[in-house]
This record gives sequence, C-alpha cells and structure tokens, in this order.
Amino acid sequence: MQTDIPWKRSVEATESGDLDDLRYDLTLIITVAMLGISWILVLFAIGYGGHLEELPAAGLLLAGSAIGIWLRPKHFRATAYWLIGVLIGAITCLKWSSPESLAQFYFPVAVVISSLLIPSIRVFAVATLGSIACVVVARAHGVAWLDFLQIVTPITLIYLTAFVAWLNSHQVNTALDWMEKSYGRARALLEQLRDERMMQARTLKSLEDAYVRIEKMNYALIEAHRVAEEARRFKSEFVANVSHELRTPLNLIIGFNEMMATAPESYGNVPLPSAYRGDVMATYRNACHLRALIDDILDLSRIDAGSMPLNRELIELGEVIHEAAEMVRGLVEARGLALELALSEELPLLYIDRTRIRQVLLNLLTNATRFTDQGNIRVQTRLDKSEVTVTVEDHGRGIDPARLGQAFEAFTQLENGPAREGSGLGLAVSKRFVELHGGSMWIESEVGQGTTVYFTIPLPDEAESARLFRWNPSQSSSACAGEPLVLVLHDDLRVLPLLRRYVDGYQYRLAETAERAREIIQETLPAAVIMDTTWAVHSIQSTAELALPPELALIKCPLPSARRLGVLVGAADYISKPLSREDLTNALARLPKPPQTVLVVDDEPDFVRLVERMLTADHPSARVLEAFGGKQGLEIARAERPDLVLLDLAMPDVDGYAFLEVMTGDRATEHTSTTKVTSVIIVSATGLEQESAPLLGEVRLEREAGFSLTEMLRALQMMLAAVTPRSAAVPATAAVSPTGDPD
Repeated sequence: MQTDIPWKRSVEATESGDLDDLRYDLTLIITVAMLGISWILVLFAIGYGGHLEELPAAGLLLAGSAIGIWLRPKHFRATAYWLIGVLIGAITCLKWSSPESLAQFYFPVAVVISSLLIPSIRVFAVATLGSIACVVVARAHGVAWLDFLQIVTPITLIYLTAFVAWLNSHQVNTALDWMEKSYGRARALLEQLRDERMMQARTLKSLEDAYVRIEKMNYALIEAHRVAEEARRFKSEFVANVSHELRTPLNLIIGFNEMMATAPESYGNVPLPSAYRGDVMATYRNACHLRALIDDILDLSRIDAGSMPLNRELIELGEVIHEAAEMVRGLVEARGLALELALSEELPLLYIDRTRIRQVLLNLLTNATRFTDQGNIRVQTRLDKSEVTVTVEDHGRGIDPARLGQAFEAFTQLENGPAREGSGLGLAVSKRFVELHGGSMWIESEVGQGTTVYFTIPLPDEAESARLFRWNPSQSSSACAGEPLVLVLHDDLRVLPLLRRYVDGYQYRLAETAERAREIIQETLPAAVIMDTTWAVHSIQSTAELALPPELALIKCPLPSARRLGVLVGAADYISKPLSREDLTNALARLPKPPQTVLVVDDEPDFVRLVERMLTADHPSARVLEAFGGKQGLEIARAERPDLVLLDLAMPDVDGYAFLEVMTGDRATEHTSTTKVTSVIIVSATGLEQESAPLLGEVRLEREAGFSLTEMLRALQMMLAAVTPRSAAVPATAAVSPTGDPD
C-alpha cells in the first residue's frame, strides 16, 4: 500500500500526456528561433562590428539547430535534450570566447527554455549544468570563487529562475493532470457506453441470427419428423412382414409340442416315451422363449418406447435358473461337461423380467459351454443384505487379461480360434439387461484356469418393497398390499400384458362386465379405473352403473383390442399367431354356442393339421373341414355351411379380406329366416397394421370428488409430455406447486 505524502506529490507531480504534444510543437519553434539567432550572430559578427569571437557560438547554434530539425520527427524527446545542451554549449562557448561579456546571464534563458521542453523537476538539473559551466569558464579565466558578478550573481539567478520555472510548470502540470483525469473518466464512460451499445447491437444481432436459426431448425425438425414417421411406418411394415415369416413356422413348433405334451389323446391316446417327452418339453420351452423375444420386437415396433421395456413380476430366481439350465443341459452334456447348480435355499422373490434374466443366463451358460473343453460349469447364488449375486463359473481356457476389458463391447470376439462364433453381442446385451434391473456385471478370468462371470440383482428396500411387490395369483386380492391396483374395464384379456409391460409400477385386474367391475371395487378398492371407450358403449349406459366411490379417479380412453380388430375386418374375433391352445379355447368360448362344424382355411397344411388337433382335443364331437387356400375355402363354405370358419388373412390365391367380402355378399343375397349364420374368427400373423393406426376417441380423466390444483397441474404436465415432440419438450427439474413448495 502506497502512502500519499503531500510534499512528495508536489515534487513528483504526474505530468499530463497532452504535454508531449505541446512539447513536440515547441521543439520546432525553439529550433527555428535558435536557427534565426545563430544567423543574426553570424551577421553581426561578420558584417556589423567585426566581433569574430561570437562566430563559434553562432556556428554551434546553427549546427545544433540543423541537427535538431533532422532529429525531431524521429525522437522528439531526444531533440528537446539536444537543444538544451546546444543552447548551454553555445552560451558557454560565447563566454569562453568573450570573457568580458555578460554571457553568464544567458544561462537563466536556457533554464526557462528547458522548463518548456522537459519535465519540471529536471530544470534543476539544467540549472546545475549551467552553473557548473559558468564556474568552470570563470575559473579558467582566473576569476575568484566568490566573484559577485561572474559567479555568485549568475548562479543565484540561474537557480532562482529554475525554482520559478519549476513552480509555474508544476501548477500547469497539476491543472493539466486534473483535466486529463477528468477527460479520461469521461472518455472511459463514453467508451463504456459505446461498448454497451455495441454489446446490445451484437446481442440484438445474435438474437436475430438465433431466431433465423431456430426458424430453420423448426423447418428441419418438421421435415425430420416427417421422415421419421415415414421410417417408422416402413419399419412397422417390415417387422410385420418378417414376423409373419417367423410366426408361421414357430407357431407349428409350439403348437405341435404343446399338443404332444398336454393332449396325447389327440394322437389316439398313444403315450410318449419319457425320453421323447423330455425332448418335447425342452423344444417347447425354447420355442416359447423365442416367441417371447419376437413379441418384444413386435411390441417395440407398435409402441414408441423411450427405453427397453421390462415385463417385471415377482419370480423365484431359482426357477429361472433351472429353466435356463435345462435349456442348455443337452448342449453341455453333448460336449462331455457337467452342469452344477448351487443355489441358496432361501432366495426371496425378485421383481424381475423373466425373459431378460433367462436370456442373460442362457448367454452366460452358452459362452461357458463354448469355451470349456473339459470339467464342469457351475451356477451359484449368494444372498446379501441388499442384493443377490449370481455366479457362472467354468474351468475353460480363460480370457487373456489384455482383452478382458473388451468383454462387454458389442461385436467383440474374445477368441480367434475354432470357438469363435456368434455375433459378439451376448455379454454386451446381458450387461445391459442386468443394468436395467439396477444391477451390475463383471468378469474374473485367468488363462488356463477358467472364467467366472458375476451379476447382481438388487433387493428392494422397505420403502420400495411396497411399490414393487407384485400381486401373487395364488393369493387372494385382499392379501395384495403392494403396487397400486388399477381396474381395467375391457373386453379383451390380452390388453393386460401390454399395460404391464409399458406402464410399469401398477397391478392390473380386468373386468369384462359392469357386474364384475362392481364386485372387484367392493372387494378391493382400486387406486384408479381405466375404461375402454368401446367397452363403455356396449356394456353400460352411464358411469353411474359402476357405483364408483367419489374419491376414485376414472380414466376413459380407447385401448387396442385384438377381438375388435377382427370385428373391423368383418369377423367375430381375432387371434394372433403363434396360436396357442388356450387362445383358441378362449375364442371358442366367446361364441354364442359351441360349433359343430369348423372350417379351417390356411395356405399352410401343417398349420391346418395343428388347428385340427387342437379342435379335436377340446371338441371331440366337432367335424373339422380343411381348406388350403381362399378359393377352396369358399367352395367348401358354400357347400357345407359350417358353423365356424378359422380364417387366415394372407393367402396367395384369395386372401382373407376377399373371402370375407364374398361371404358377406352371399349372406345378403341368400338371407332368410332359416339361413344358417357362419361365424368367422381370424387367425393370422398379418393384418396387424390396424393396431398401429391411431386410436380414435377422447382421453378423459374425471373424479366425482374433484382434483386439487397440484394434481391437475401434474396431470397436465404428463399429458403434455405424452403429446409434445421430444425435440420441443423442455425437461423440468422439479414440479412446484402453486404455493411455491416443491411437490
């Protein structure tokens, strides 16, 4: 910290920068004046009186002035000191050449001129230099030290002049300094204002540019949305076509295995050998697993899910491990290996997706089998306080530590030998599935000793247990005190898996009639009711028939229905392939009366034979007619007048739509009171494009007791998030109630 001392501030007054411009002009004036004086001295010395002793001083002034004029544009500060030096030198030379002259009294003139050209405090240095020159010249001519005229008086005048000059220049410098500071402050404010105006102008320009970019981005987003919608439509069509090619053979595999395992009477009551039965069950389980994966792909193509959905339910982990082990046991034993299971005796029920965790285990067991030449494969579980750890250990070749870090990278093969096969996605996908469940996966391996893969599944804490506890079908509804119960009013049981998969965290129960809905509400009060709009039109006159409590919220919206899809194309019902015996039995039960004559129309002879076996098992007295195409089916239908037609939509000659159109025309032309009415049930893997079409109707939320403002705002936020494109949505960090408190 510097101390402000008054006398020091007076002596070392800050000079104004504007003095440099003034001194620059003064150097020219003084140089010209010295040049003029030098010529006058020359003229007087030569032409007027003949004082030749003045010529050296005049020559020095003339030469110094000329050099000053040349030096001034380059270094004007040096020019100022040069002129002062030349002036003192000329006076000294004049006094040396003419001792009797009064040239010693010219030194104060040099001091005055120096006060105009150099900083004020330095005039004392010029005064000292002039005094020294005066004393030296006087002493050289034999003058005493204290001679009043030659030494004392000139030196006194020199310093007195220096003091007066310093005092005047100091006042001028102080005034200029104050003026310059005021001017500097004003200029700084002006610059600040100018900068702020420039910033405002740049900000306005940036805003205009941003607006233009946003407008362009909006057009680009609209175009991208159109392209994305078109791509989504193409994807849905592609998945639907591919699913048909996959579902047809898969349906036969599942159907025939199911009939052989559950309905041996359809084969003439010929029992299967135990070895055959085990193989049939293994084939059936693997086919069902493949069907579950195909269903996931189809669901993802019909619903724009933001992440991989999980169909969670309370499951015994040991049961899933046993299923996966049985699926790979044949492969393990074929390689001469042993499969060991060391499971904890008291494993709790876990809230997991059976298909995903089973796929994780299948991937790990398949990898262990592929990389193990001899020894055994061991699956072990360990129960901790917060999680269950599953270990799959093998005694195979192991993994090189240098490549162990790449184990979970997609499309990465950890071995280049004969065991190299597959896509390299198994471990990457498995790790992702485990992480979706909130767990983790890691690997420990040693070359030549084997590999151990660990993954964990967390246990819910006490607060989370109440939310995640899944209703156990073996228990009564009153015993279920976990997830909130939602009552679904719908005519198709197949809507429940869709809700469980994509609207997680709730327990769903279906009521097909108003009477059943009232019974469920009386038994266990649900948290909310979802009512299909089409169900409401056909089942009740008004919502008052449901006798809903005032505090119970009712959500009325259109929901998809496979049965209604069949009605849309002119059929009584709709069943999606792969066809199961349970699906066919439920569809037949929904008919007004059991059919006596059934016509199966499909271009796949094996599928026709499968349906015949299912019908024979459940309705031994029914007569089953077979048609392997739409044209043949129409001929048989017109000739036999069956009670029921099981119809495929995709056939090469006459498809199902044309079949229905012809049958409708026949009914219109031949309708009498005695005409036999033929029911039609669609059994097809195609025609599902109607499910991806928009669900028409209103979405309505109502509650007799009303809603609080916070509840209404939260409902609006969720509904807006559902209908607003994600690119335009702004994520909210927290929901705040109107009172200002976080909700």
